[in-house]
Amino acid sequence: MAPASPLLLWKRLAWFVAIWALSIVALGLVATLLRFWLRT
Repeated sequence: MAPASPLLLWKRLAWFVAIWALSIVALGLVATLLRFWLRT
């Protein structure tokens, strides 16, 4: 297997960071919605 090019590595890292950030945002959103729902 040929070594991955730096561009491919950066693209994979960017995707990983984007998905990770999205999951954090989604968790925060769900937590906020639950908080508001439980308060009412």
